[in-house]
Amino acid sequence: MEDKLEKLSFREFQLDEVMSRSARIKASQRMKRMSKRIQIAKKRALKRAPTTDVLQKRAKKQARDQMYKKWTRGTPKGDLSISRRAELEKRLKKAGPRVDRMAKRLVPQIRKQDRERRSGMAQKKD
Repeated sequence: MEDKLEKLSFREFQLDEVMSRSARIKASQRMKRMSKRIQIAKKRALKRAPTTDVLQKRAKKQARDQMYKKWTRGTPKGDLSISRRAELEKRLKKAGPRVDRMAKRLVPQIRKQDRERRSGMAQKKD
């Protein structure tokens, strides 16, 4: 079940294509309905060590966010217009190989951060 939720939630947040207004509203309603289930699944998943696929996915997201931040000079995504966000998504898609290279370099850092986070959780328990 957790795997289905993770795939579903990841698909929802992935903005490779521009959504129409009605599709965005529909997705928003769906995410509101599923928010509790996703929250529980995330909490459960954070207790386990991530697989290499999960680490690569996180690294890729972090790399995309870094490029986004560089191009927008730190402006939050929420403050940008929908057309500007669509333009940046298109630009990110073109910069795919560069994002992949950045992500590859980020994987060891993310693995270390996750290890520290989980050891911190174990210490809090004791």
